[in-house]
Amino acid sequence: MLKFNLQNSYDKVRFLTILQFLLVLVGFVAEAIFTQSVLNFSFLFQMILLLITYNFYYIALNNLYFSYWNISLILGIYYLVSLSRNFLVIGHPFVALLFCFSLIFLLTACYIISSPLYYPRFHWWEYDFRYRADIKCWIETDGLQVKGRLSDIRRGAACLELFNQMPVGQSIQITIELLNQSFTLFAEVRSKREPIIGRSIIYGVKFISSDLEQRQRLKFLTNYWNESKKIKIRNKFALSDK
Repeated sequence: MLKFNLQNSYDKVRFLTILQFLLVLVGFVAEAIFTQSVLNFSFLFQMILLLITYNFYYIALNNLYFSYWNISLILGIYYLVSLSRNFLVIGHPFVALLFCFSLIFLLTACYIISSPLYYPRFHWWEYDFRYRADIKCWIETDGLQVKGRLSDIRRGAACLELFNQMPVGQSIQITIELLNQSFTLFAEVRSKREPIIGRSIIYGVKFISSDLEQRQRLKFLTNYWNESKKIKIRNKFALSDK
């Protein structure tokens, strides 16, 4: 039996994904009934294809595969086409409304899951660290201190890369030195990804901004990272033009 904690952003996405499936299934069957095409070959083929697509979609979400985004794009186009067809061509606004809600749920889920906690915007093709906006840091947990890198700092979260193993749910302290000043931020590990053997482990961490000082430090860090990223991108293209 599926259980969801809707206070958790990942569970929200799973719940919205299941709602999409249920609404689209009802809309698909309702459209077939209205057009009197139930149980013909085309209906059965499309139904099987729909079930297979959603099965792969949910697997991709559960395992945080990047194929989730490709399938999301395909489903978004399908929802939009079905919405337009039912509203403008067939003339069934109720069915069109089901696809409309499915599209809204899809866009909402994609926005939530696009957080660095789950799908960080790291440039995996960029191997030259001169052009990456990673910020060096020290991670302290359970009395141990290890070196790591922070990237994709946005929406109160970040992507943390290091070679040491940490469990999801672990509370950590992140010490950073920027512009001749050192400060510490508190965070919690929310997700873990091991992309390639020999490469660093990628953690999604959520910053704990429990007081004004922590919020100001996080704002400073985020602004610095954004500006550093813009400067390094400009430098890279400036060198390539020479």
